[in-house]
Amino acid sequence: MNYNLNSNYGQVIGQLPFTGSGKVFVVGDSSTANRDMLVELFKVDPDGDVRFFSTIDAAVGECTANAGDIIYVMPGHTETISTATSLVLDVAGVQVIGIGQGSNRPVLDFTATAGSVEMDAANTRLSNLILRANVSAVVVGVNVDANNCKIDNCRFEFNGTGDDFVTMIDIDGVNGAEIIYNEFVAEDTAGCDEAIRLDDCDDVKIVNNQIYGDFTDGAIIGEGAAGKNLLIKGNDIYNSDTTAGFVIDLNVAFTGLLVRNNCGTLFATAPETTLDPGSCLCIENYVVNAVDESGTIVPVTIST
Repeated sequence: MNYNLNSNYGQVIGQLPFTGSGKVFVVGDSSTANRDMLVELFKVDPDGDVRFFSTIDAAVGECTANAGDIIYVMPGHTETISTATSLVLDVAGVQVIGIGQGSNRPVLDFTATAGSVEMDAANTRLSNLILRANVSAVVVGVNVDANNCKIDNCRFEFNGTGDDFVTMIDIDGVNGAEIIYNEFVAEDTAGCDEAIRLDDCDDVKIVNNQIYGDFTDGAIIGEGAAGKNLLIKGNDIYNSDTTAGFVIDLNVAFTGLLVRNNCGTLFATAPETTLDPGSCLCIENYVVNAVDESGTIVPVTIST
């Protein structure tokens, strides 16, 4: 018998968005409020599955592919990401959802340059987490390596001066990624190359994100091989880089739509230079390149 979230083991988190017939797993540490109660409530179930874990990766290992399993990470939980195997989402369909608001959300603390989160299975999701660079030049925060992965309501940030991601999210050779309602915050000094990198990927949606800081290559860049059906919509972008402050730079021929993005840069060049749409169609994207000025629509050529 499969004891799923409709059994007694799934009833203790009342109104959270359960989906499907999967199991609920909980991740917390010694600082988790009411930890003893949670351990008692989420004890080993009749299937023999452990429900309470101290790391997300351990919880992923207990999940079943495409069953609707959800991993809830408790407020204030902090987890170290020091290698490419610290957290690997390699079970299809698993959702990792942080509980908490603002700075009380669970934190993934990147303490080594090789530390990364690997989304290696299709249809996986990261939601409501803080991903924090705690060392200089973390090569990649999240590698999206499977189709139809989603990252939403997360915050990418740095811990202190000199701490940074080189690339916050890398989407390379996979399709259907969704990057929605996230915050990307880098220092106002050179260090981060880009918030989001695209290469050889179709059907990607980058929607309603806030991106702020110094991005040496550009806030959103496309390079390598082009993709199709790209949607970049409703993003607020501020690039403080003064030497090459691209806001969106699709320097290969991606196709799709760039719609109502509001962009600012301190790169003192023509606004149209800082937004390269590749081969995308553009609808009402604004760029401003100096303080106390108003943005202009880019591209400046109006369709007739």
